[in-house]
Amino acid sequence: MHHETCLIVDDESAVRTFVRMVLERNQFRVVEAENVGQAAHTVQNFGDTIDLIVTDIRMPGGDGITFASSVRESIPLLPIILISGYAEPPWKRYPSTSFVFVPKPFLPATLLSAITQAKEKMTLRRRVISPD
Repeated sequence: MHHETCLIVDDESAVRTFVRMVLERNQFRVVEAENVGQAAHTVQNFGDTIDLIVTDIRMPGGDGITFASSVRESIPLLPIILISGYAEPPWKRYPSTSFVFVPKPFLPATLLSAITQAKEKMTLRRRVISPD
């Protein structure tokens, strides 16, 4: 039984397949996009059913950070993980970012840990945005 839905955005099919396998083994339903345009369309049509996004930073025809920032504006509490073959995130000097960064290649446990971290960040953000 699948409990949450994750949108995977990466131009490399091998990466999408790997992430899909890890997530499906952990009870996620997975939706894939191979570029930012497809991903934006998916979020526009199914945004309220997406529980997590894992997106590459650099892809032909689009930038994962711009995509993630756009999603953050419309869905402020959606956990987002940015992945990249580049070892250091471009926003490292801004530690308050609401995204979690995972360098490629990564192990399944690293991805699962990043998911937990992304969800925790959004729990804290929720408290800031709408304190009890």
